[in-house]
Amino acid sequence: MKKEAQTAEDYANIILNDEREKIVTETPTVYTDDVIERIYTFADGAVVKYEWQNSPSGRTSAAERYNHRFSLIETPQPNPLDLKKGIIKVINYPA
Repeated sequence: MKKEAQTAEDYANIILNDEREKIVTETPTVYTDDVIERIYTFADGAVVKYEWQNSPSGRTSAAERYNHRFSLIETPQPNPLDLKKGIIKVINYPA
């Protein structure tokens, strides 16, 4: 049976749901009380950067005021859905 291609949001949801069996590697790159960054690699070659911020204080632009952000930094190979590098999902602070 052929495996179905992942959408960009599928990668973010795999990380959010902590589906470890679908993640090849998870590498912390920044870990402080206010900021966490991790790089996730998937079997199809896709690489996603996950960023978390404790609070929006001190952030000047709307793009900097997120709670969780997922960015595709390497596309899967092959790339049948023609996914593009960039931000794939943002979860903002509760209103």
